[in-house]
Amino acid sequence: MSFAGYRNIVVLTGAGLSQSAGLPTYRGPGGLWSDPELEKLLDVAALTSRRREACGMFWRFRQSILRVEPTVAHRALAAFEAALPEDANFLIVTQNIDGLHQRAGSQEVCEYHGTLMRWRCEKCGAELEPPDGDVPVHCGLVMRPAIVLFGELIPAEASYAAKLALRECDLFVAIGTSGTVAPASSFVRWAELNGARRVLLNLEISGEARDEFGECIAGTADELVPRLFR
Repeated sequence: MSFAGYRNIVVLTGAGLSQSAGLPTYRGPGGLWSDPELEKLLDVAALTSRRREACGMFWRFRQSILRVEPTVAHRALAAFEAALPEDANFLIVTQNIDGLHQRAGSQEVCEYHGTLMRWRCEKCGAELEPPDGDVPVHCGLVMRPAIVLFGELIPAEASYAAKLALRECDLFVAIGTSGTVAPASSFVRWAELNGARRVLLNLEISGEARDEFGECIAGTADELVPRLFR
């Protein structure tokens, strides 16, 4: 099996892609949000009631990210994109907030849930990549990460970019994610309506995923991605 020959490719990536870098997944045993107390800080309301605590948690996660390197799978996707002919379209839509795709060299990345690499001032709207140190403060207020919290909508620009690419795609591949949780669960359905080939690469394959995807391959991202994206 190979993904060579396709010209309009959309790749959806999730936490399973970054796991071998040393970053935990979000759900399941040992996941970041398996702790109920930490999960409460994911809600946008926490920015009002527990702002310093919530932003401090994300700042520590950002510091952990900066200490790791992109995985074999990240680099394989970047190399695949770089080798595509000029008339091909390739978009990574990532649910991850770690910025590892860009550090691996990927050029076309839609950060569907935002990124911890940028932080935003809610007073003036300034957004920046803060230096190391303490949680950044701007306009006298602790800055927030430029990510999508529970209770917030997917940014319109990211939503539009994903929909536009899926409307034209002839290959849709989901990696390191179930691909069945909203809102990203609609991606595979849009791809199906377009007649695209639909492939899921994940450590675990659910019955629901088998119903949604034309092809499902169980395994780690580091094992599967270099073999299929070559």
